[in-house]
Amino acid sequence: MKQAITTQKVNCQDCHRCVRSCPVKAIGIDGGHARVVLDKCILCGECVVECPQNAKQVENQLNIVKQVLATGSPVAFSIAPSFIAAFPGLSMEKLRAGLKKIGARAVEETAVGAAAVSEVYGNLLDTAEYPVISACCPVVTRLVEKYYPELTGNLAPVVSPMIAHGRILKQKLGKDIFVVFIGPCIAKIAEGRDSDLAGSIDAVLTFDHLNLWIAETNILDDSLAEDFMALDTPGPSRFFPITGGILKSFTEHDETDSDVITVHGIKNCMEVFDCLSQWQISPRFVEALACEGGCIGGPGFLVEGGTPVRRARVVEFAKQSAEKSLDFPFPKTILSRTHIATPVLEMQPSEIEIREILAQTAKFSKSDEKNCGACGYNTCREKAIAVWQGLAEVDMCIPYMKTKAESFSNMVIYNSLNGIVVVDEDMLIQEFNPAAEKMFGQSADLIKGTALARIIDCSHLLQTVKTQEKIVGRRVEYAERNLITEQMVLPIREHNMVILILTDITEQELKEKERQKVKLETIDKAAEIINRQMHVAQEIAGLLGETTGETKAALLDLVGLLKERDNRR
Repeated sequence: MKQAITTQKVNCQDCHRCVRSCPVKAIGIDGGHARVVLDKCILCGECVVECPQNAKQVENQLNIVKQVLATGSPVAFSIAPSFIAAFPGLSMEKLRAGLKKIGARAVEETAVGAAAVSEVYGNLLDTAEYPVISACCPVVTRLVEKYYPELTGNLAPVVSPMIAHGRILKQKLGKDIFVVFIGPCIAKIAEGRDSDLAGSIDAVLTFDHLNLWIAETNILDDSLAEDFMALDTPGPSRFFPITGGILKSFTEHDETDSDVITVHGIKNCMEVFDCLSQWQISPRFVEALACEGGCIGGPGFLVEGGTPVRRARVVEFAKQSAEKSLDFPFPKTILSRTHIATPVLEMQPSEIEIREILAQTAKFSKSDEKNCGACGYNTCREKAIAVWQGLAEVDMCIPYMKTKAESFSNMVIYNSLNGIVVVDEDMLIQEFNPAAEKMFGQSADLIKGTALARIIDCSHLLQTVKTQEKIVGRRVEYAERNLITEQMVLPIREHNMVILILTDITEQELKEKERQKVKLETIDKAAEIINRQMHVAQEIAGLLGETTGETKAALLDLVGLLKERDNRR
């Protein structure tokens, strides 16, 4: 089945906010990304509203509606009465004209369907021998069917105003009419697809979707004339979107009447249902709406305006038709519905398995369980159960992961061969590690809260504070300490801190100097040897020169003697 709410993983930032906000914990975490668990979800939309990165996306059926309109098929719009709070200054007549301009055959208020079902509620209040829970809110019906299955029989056996109006429109305009509901509720998207209601509503848009549509098409320009076509007047059923509005549509409700309860907000609804399940209360009727303030607090509402402002707008709008009544010419059978319990069944781990999971985050006893709620669950035990069920991950425990990260970081820093000193913008020492302490000799030299400037020259650190540019590979020598360092200076703007990392290169420099000394001595020795060799060569050359001269003289004498001998012959 297609999900009305999905998660865009690329935007999911591992914040667990959706888990925290979900009243029934219908969120699973896989690889750090959240997903909506369809079988558990009641479609309240809390995760959509709470997600800071807009990772939760609501199904948008606007393209479907556009395609149907483009074919020329007959389309009717059912507008929730809370629209007056979502679009202040926009009249139903103007909205009707705009929608007809783009092809709508009919545009009516969903309050027409509410007026029809309110008659059923009035009869139930008089005749039912059990506490009746209103079934107008699809989130409430899902909550009861999934999490309070024993109360499913208490749900009013009647469809919601949206379904009622969809069926009324199809009765009036023909079964082929394509009915589009527009309202503030995400759960309505799924309600329109429920197997026993299928065909009543063909598409659902939220007020957010309608607002985008209006903006892109400019269908409500100033030149557009209002459509004052005479339609059925919904009477007091326009009060349906606000707390107490359902009751107001068919009875005079006194807040002190313990036989009738009005409740809004999921947590408050769950509290009432808990009391009903335990027979602690037994009212005749429970008007239950999942959103704070009623439908005017729905997740598909535009952000503009607070609940009190929205309520005031709806009340003023509803008063315009409160004294009128609506005749319902259709058979009441089209309003009936049988609710079926679909309880959420979850396997539970053993106590040993829970303790084993808790131990993975260093929770070996009750005192170790902080129950901070950072993971999204109320207690560490709940989170351990969720891990076992595959809905949560061990490393969702923020305090444990923080402690683990700090421990790892501290271990690295503590055992680093580099000296590390952290100072604030005033050069006061905040932290340092053993390597830094060793470099500066006496342990008394490095004292938290004292000025680093009393030990070393901090001019380059102050320059970093000013420019917020890191320094890399700066050579600094401290002759009085027989210390030579290569330094990196890192500014931490968000904390107004500076980290000084010192690498002791004293030994390297001494070795380099020794190598240079050996090199120079080698060069001098080589020069001396070369000089000696040159001297020997010169002496040899001298001697060779003398013997060559003598040899030449002897040879000349020999030649002369031979010539004389030849002459005598």
